[in-house]
Amino acid sequence: MIYVALGDSITHGYDSSKPELRYVDQLTEKLNQMNVTHTYVNAKPGYTAPQLLASMEKIPPCILAESTLTTVMIGGNDLLRVLPWYLNDPEEGRRRLETTVIPVVREILEKAKPSSHTILLLCTIYNPFPNSDLAARGVGDYNDMLARLASECSCELVRIDDSYQGRESELVNGYRRGALEDYRLIKNPIHPNDRGHARIAEAIFHVYKKRAREMLLAMKKKTGDPVLDAQRRRRSRRSGGGVRVNR
Repeated sequence: MIYVALGDSITHGYDSSKPELRYVDQLTEKLNQMNVTHTYVNAKPGYTAPQLLASMEKIPPCILAESTLTTVMIGGNDLLRVLPWYLNDPEEGRRRLETTVIPVVREILEKAKPSSHTILLLCTIYNPFPNSDLAARGVGDYNDMLARLASECSCELVRIDDSYQGRESELVNGYRRGALEDYRLIKNPIHPNDRGHARIAEAIFHVYKKRAREMLLAMKKKTGDPVLDAQRRRRSRRSGGGVRVNR
């Protein structure tokens, strides 16, 4: 199977101690237990939603068309740019997210799923500054918008924010006080550590397994299960192929 990972620095693996410990590689290892998996990563530190969308033009169309699983995790950098508006007018900040970021994420999702057999997962973002009301408001608004978007675009939502809530100090690399004042130009305490990457991989894998199972059951219901069909035919032959009538 093919797994396509779309995102920014987190998907790229920033702050994982080894490349193989980024969530994409940990997830690939889990997927390999089900099927041999080939992974294609399109992610770069600093990517905003418009930059990710533009970069997708370079992905060979066959990769997206043949992908069994595609994940999208984007928006953290976009939210950082919008947060200043939340200071004076939270409603204006929310409006900017809704009108400038969400439409681009919608385009990303539409472009990421050219085939109906692809399982497309949209990931929420976690809040690395849980002790900041401003950050909590912005992240909460954005994740609410992502939840509605996932429903509208018929893709599955992965609640990374739920996986991190209350455990930020354990999962965020360089975590200090969980306040916006911790923000720095370099070595920001915002990216996952190895445990954080593992947590993301687990959350995605859980949703993927559930959706893959649902699709398999739907397919069997539509086309019939060959094993069950063979068993029914054998039972039918043993019983004479029909209903016995006593005379």
